[in-house]
Amino acid sequence: MQTMRTPNRPPNPSPPRLILLLALMGPGVLGLAADNDAGGILSYVVTGATHHLLWFIPALLVMAPVTYFIQELALRVAVATKKPFAALITEQFGIWPARINGLCLHGLNLLTLVSEFVGMALALSWFGIPWGLGVIISFSLVILVTRLKSYQRIERLMLAFAGFTFAFIPLGLMLHVNLSRVQAAFGSWSLGGSTPFLLLALAGNAVAPWMIYWQQNATWAGTPQNLRRGRTDVRLGIVVQIVMAVVALFIGALAAGRKTSLTIPIANLTRIAGPLGRTLFAVGLFDAGFLAAVTIGLSSSWMIRELLAPTLASQRPHTPTEGIAGWVHAASLLVAAALVLLPGLSPAQIAVWAQAASGLFMPVTLFFLAWIAVRSRAMGSMRMHLRRTFLFAAIILGFLALGLWSIFSFF
Repeated sequence: MQTMRTPNRPPNPSPPRLILLLALMGPGVLGLAADNDAGGILSYVVTGATHHLLWFIPALLVMAPVTYFIQELALRVAVATKKPFAALITEQFGIWPARINGLCLHGLNLLTLVSEFVGMALALSWFGIPWGLGVIISFSLVILVTRLKSYQRIERLMLAFAGFTFAFIPLGLMLHVNLSRVQAAFGSWSLGGSTPFLLLALAGNAVAPWMIYWQQNATWAGTPQNLRRGRTDVRLGIVVQIVMAVVALFIGALAAGRKTSLTIPIANLTRIAGPLGRTLFAVGLFDAGFLAAVTIGLSSSWMIRELLAPTLASQRPHTPTEGIAGWVHAASLLVAAALVLLPGLSPAQIAVWAQAASGLFMPVTLFFLAWIAVRSRAMGSMRMHLRRTFLFAAIILGFLALGLWSIFSFF
């Protein structure tokens, strides 16, 4: 009897590496990409234009492992506890400390949202859209996206939008490398004046309190992640964050004029790179503000929902913009957008002060995170051990020292 032979089938080709990397992208990449927000981009441009690259390029490289350490711990807490961060703070410290902390953080997020709407309106103004109409368009788009019921749909949508941030890279390549400007940008060792304050702003932009809430909540609400996959996601986010920050610093340095204000390098972009360069900067700036406004807004809404309506906090598949948290979310965005319409608003000052305020508040958020992470009852086998605890304590002290140095530099 003759047996039938099945034809040899070619083995299934493995997916391209790029496809695998895209599949691993999630809240880590989204949160860290959004942290290079409109305010951050504007503050990096100012920093590059004020000739501080000698200190700030190394500072970025130092902050990269610090940011990874913090966000990886937030991921670890999310995977181990499967509880919202605000709920964990309530369990450990009580409802009123959690609410006071939430109120302070919500105010800080509101200040940051102002810088996002400033960046978006500024970008749209370069396309000929009046300032007021640009604010209305920006507000409407953020509300439209954050009101979607599925968080996973928002995550996929915003990861697609994050690609427009890379518009800064071709812009940087279009700028002529002026050796004298590059030497001037790296030529100052001075630690006086505004350097401590700008370093604090850089630290607050590299990792902000809202990012910890975002990482913890989005990890639970999005596609289920194990620790290994989540770490890869965070590492990819760190790479994107550092690359875009360095590009923005060099754009500021190469486009700087004799005066060191924000308007000078931005005005020079048209002269040096032409209308296309100005368009690329506008696209990247709007995307940075839009991405951050959505993620920061959702981060605040999760926190408010967990503090005011804890029984609804377990509904993780849905976004937190329903019920009382949704009304607070809409009102906060409306207030932030309305503040942008005030006359005489300085985009550069708003951006840098928002980032510096984040750096000042970081020790409080880090203390809460560390306190939870060392608890065996909450974390089980994933609890933070003694060596990591000492390292985390050093990071908290570093933020405290940087904040005090910045405050005393004004006197």
